[in-house]
Formats: sequence, structure tokens, C-alpha cells
Amino acid sequence: MRAYGELLAHRAARWPLLTSTLARLTPGMIVLALVYLLRDGGYSFTAVGVVTAAHQIGVGLGSPLQGRLVDRFGQRAVLVPDAALYLAGTVAIATLVPQGTSLPILVAVAVAAGAVFPPVTPCSRVLLSGLFPSGRLREAAFALSSIAVELGFILGPLVAVAVRASMGAGAAVVGAGLLAAAGALGYAATGAAADVPRRDRSVPRVGALRSGGVRVMVLALGCIAVAFGILDVVVPAVAEFAGRQAAAGPLIASIATGSLLGGLVYGSRVWPGSAVTRLRVLTAGFTVGLLAIPLSLGSLPTFAVGLFVGGLLLGPTMICAFQLIDDLALAGTQTEAQAWTQTAVTFGVAAGASLAGAAIDTRGPAAAFVVGALCLGLGALVVNLRPAQLGSAVRGSDAALAQAAVDTTRAPMPSETTRPATPSDAPALLSRPEQAPASPPGT
Repeated sequence: MRAYGELLAHRAARWPLLTSTLARLTPGMIVLALVYLLRDGGYSFTAVGVVTAAHQIGVGLGSPLQGRLVDRFGQRAVLVPDAALYLAGTVAIATLVPQGTSLPILVAVAVAAGAVFPPVTPCSRVLLSGLFPSGRLREAAFALSSIAVELGFILGPLVAVAVRASMGAGAAVVGAGLLAAAGALGYAATGAAADVPRRDRSVPRVGALRSGGVRVMVLALGCIAVAFGILDVVVPAVAEFAGRQAAAGPLIASIATGSLLGGLVYGSRVWPGSAVTRLRVLTAGFTVGLLAIPLSLGSLPTFAVGLFVGGLLLGPTMICAFQLIDDLALAGTQTEAQAWTQTAVTFGVAAGASLAGAAIDTRGPAAAFVVGALCLGLGALVVNLRPAQLGSAVRGSDAALAQAAVDTTRAPMPSETTRPATPSDAPALLSRPEQAPASPPGT
């Protein structure tokens, strides 16, 4: 665990990590808060699934555009207005639902709110990638970033339950908006966020999806994330059917705790083999774990254990995937590439939420878990079928570092970097060409 201590001792990384963690409470809180708000308002589980899916679709539609704007204009210029707009969107939803507003209007407002969700997570990953272009601290930085996400999914549902119990479901929805705004503004106020380089105007405007590896990862993550959307809806339903609706928060926290523990162990060291190989193993194991969760539906304590065990490989899977995305992104598109992963995840979650709502109303929770496992297996299949596109990820590898020692005096081409190069930048520069020799990262 020494790497985590060294990382947090780094002044430029410490405050962005801490402030962005506050914003990461919102994704773990908003879906459950919406479920409570809509159910308290008398809406069906199908309607719940549609509205929560609409919010996630809005996030997915807005993320790539915001990522491109961040690459061009800087992180502060995008995060500050987004913070205000997203908070206003959550206030609107909390106001409309108790009035019995029609489903189409709720869907439109949810999409609009999601479209301006502050892209703190993509921004922070790009910042950390710039601070730690290779080596053990880079592994720890990506791990800690994903751990912060998991921490949000542990604490977020608990906060939603507590706020709903004390002030009502509408306050929980608005509270999620407040946390997103506070985290985004706090992160944007750090000096490191202001110093993240923008895309140079001389660099051609190429989209992040021009990278074949990024396209493969976006597709794979979209399939994997269907399981997340199913969990968001089916876990509260299981709690409600058991007559203990308030247990939804602790149950969701169970799988997030398993993911957090798995992520801590994974990020504490550099593992053998390439990141691509590790991702294949992790996705296969995660699929098996999700298939086993329906076997624990006999009681809520057993269900909580099943969720915990099923989540052990969730954190490592996402850490590995997000690191690969950064390795594969073309120069000047790093934030957009990370934003596309957010789009893939949110679209997958939206599809999973819709599928879960329909499955619960017709066949029950167990069927929803099976659908989620099948989609997760499809994501694993995508990773296994496209090895050539993923083979260009070399950041942090021995090959890249060795070449960097020879190549640090070479003047960078305009398409390779968005700022003047220094010797410490060499590993980062080498990771950007779209076709580069494969080599195991960090080994």
C-alpha cells in the first residue's frame, strides 16, 4: 500500500483526488434517489427504468462533446457552468415528480440534466495521466481514481437512504445535484486542473474514436455496463419485495465494497502480463461472479454476501479498462477518449435499467441477473476477438521506457503532443501513435 501513500503525498495530485471524490458520490446516489422519488410518486418499475435510463442517456450523449470541449478550452471552462446547470436539472426533477408529471416530460428533463453532468472523472484521469506518465505511481493513480468511484457507490446509496428518510426522496435527488456541483467546483479550483494542457490549435481535429483500440474498448465497456444498470434497479426491487425497502442502500454498498477491496489489492502492485491479457481474465471472472448472484436470493443477508463476492473483480476490471483507454488515446483526444468510456458505461447502464425494469415486472429479479451476465460475457468476447486493435497500448512498458531513454532528444512532431516536450514526457509521447508494438505495461 506504499504506492497510495506516495501518491497522496504528491501535492499536485492530492487535492484533485480529494475534491473529485466528492463529485463521485453523485453517480452512486442519483439512480437510487430517482428510484425512491418515482416509486413514492406512484410510478411503475417500468417508468422507473425509463426515467433512470433517460438520465444515463443524457450523460452518455453529453460526455463526448464535453470531453472535446475540455481538450480544446480547458477543464475549468466546462466544469463550472456544468455544475450550475446539473444542479438546476435535479431541482427540476424533484419538483415535477410529486406533481404527477407525464412520463415524456420527465424523460426529457432527465436527459437534459444528464447531458450537463460535470465530467469530473474523465478530467481527473487525464490530469493523473499527465502527472504520472508511467511506472508504479501511474498504476496506483488509476487504481485510486477507480477506488474513488467505488467509494461513491458505497457511500452514495447510504446517503440517498439517509436523506430520503429524514427529508424525503426529492431532497435526495437535489442532494445528488449539490454534491456533483460542489465536487466539480472544488476540483476546478485546484491549480493542477488549471495547468492541464489544452489541445494545440495546430493539431488536427481528430476524434478519439479514430483509434481502433478506443473503439473496441468503448464497445466492450458498453456491454459490460449493462450489468451495472441491471444492478441499480434490481437490488432495490429485491429489497422492496422482501419488505425492507431501506435495505437497498446497504445492499448496493455490498457490491461496491467488494469492488473497492478488489481494486485496492489490484492497484497496490504491478501485475505480470499485459493489460490486455489481464482484462480478458478479469472480465471472464466477473461474468462467472454475476451468474452466481441469483443463487443467493433466498435471504437478504445471503444476497448481500453474493453481491460482495460478485463485486470483487468489478474494480480491477474497470481499473484495467480505463488504463487501456488512456494508453490507446490519440494525442489531443485524451479527455474525449475517457468521456467516450463514460458514454459507453452510461448507455450500458441505461439499457440495463430498462431491461431490469421490464424483467422485474414480468419474470422477477433472477432473470434480470442472467441478462446482465450474458451482456457482461459479450463484453469479454469483444475484448478477446479484437487483439490487434488493443495491441497498441504501450504506455509504462519496459519497451517504451527503453526507447524513451534513446529518444528523449528527438523533437516531437506537431501531431504527437499538445505542449513542448521534456525528457519526462517521452513515455507519454510514445504511447500515442495509433499503431505501436505491443508490450506488457508496467512489467
